[in-house]
Amino acid sequence: MHLKEYLFKFNFIYNFFSVSFLMKLSRRKIIFPFYHFVDNGENKIVNNLYKAKNTKQFEEDIKFLKQHFVSVSLKEVLNNQIKENSFFISFDDGLLNYKTIVIPILEKHNLKAINFLNTNFINNQSLFFRYKVNILINEIRSKKLSPKQKKELKEIAKNSIFTFLKQLTQKEEAILDSIASIINFSFENFLQEQTPYLSDFQIKKLIEKGFYFGAHSKSHPYYNTIPLRKQLEETFTSINHIKNTFAINNVTFAFPFSDFGVSKSFFKVMKEENIFTFGTAGLKDEAKSINNNQRIVMEYKDRVYSAETIIKGELILYLIKKLFGKHKIYRA
Repeated sequence: MHLKEYLFKFNFIYNFFSVSFLMKLSRRKIIFPFYHFVDNGENKIVNNLYKAKNTKQFEEDIKFLKQHFVSVSLKEVLNNQIKENSFFISFDDGLLNYKTIVIPILEKHNLKAINFLNTNFINNQSLFFRYKVNILINEIRSKKLSPKQKKELKEIAKNSIFTFLKQLTQKEEAILDSIASIINFSFENFLQEQTPYLSDFQIKKLIEKGFYFGAHSKSHPYYNTIPLRKQLEETFTSINHIKNTFAINNVTFAFPFSDFGVSKSFFKVMKEENIFTFGTAGLKDEAKSINNNQRIVMEYKDRVYSAETIIKGELILYLIKKLFGKHKIYRA
């Protein structure tokens, strides 16, 4: 269990601290909560990866944020026109769920958000490898496999096929395709029939309604596992695609997975190109020369936490880390 989740267990002490007090004490003006998926009972994409919030829980998060913070626009974020105690919501991966489930809730509360898109997946061209893992786990659990299929899976996984699948990396994606073949499952058919991702047309319609979109790389790799050249290629290909396809001038970028291990050299290029970036490290401080804002993850692997538990927990953890000088990110 992550350190901050241990802190979340003691959320009964949060009642002694108001959000405004913690924000003031931490000298912060804005927070960036982010999600991927909101579950309406049709979760075939992430149900084995983490606990997605349902519509009621997500709306409770929204109500908490509106009660204690002021919603700001992307333009205000980019121009540093931030009011005290502000928030800006984002979503990752460009899933269709964003249009069908999330947008109606945001519109009900008169909120705008940004969704960061992996350009290889728009129009359901291909599928993120972690979603392949999730889908295969669902399929193996639900299908009646033959002895031959069970034997072939055991030969690949050695032990638990579910544990094996969850431990695979993007470099081992071919194994996922082999397992799909063994159980007679087609990712191509899934993409065509379920259409889990947004299309160009749907994205353009949402832009017309005032919602924002940014870049999230082409294929969603771990940036700390690929060289700088590849990091920049993934980044700029996705940025240019979104800029040209959707006529967005200032395309912002959110790191897939994390910006852990990304060097100063990368951020130097981002600054030269005037590209605003987002990480996923929670509340952490960057060097002033780096134009990167860290977001707060709102979804956890084993259980659902309320926005109050997460936000107050992040603020308290930031203050504790600051006492020991652990609140800053140091880039190589």
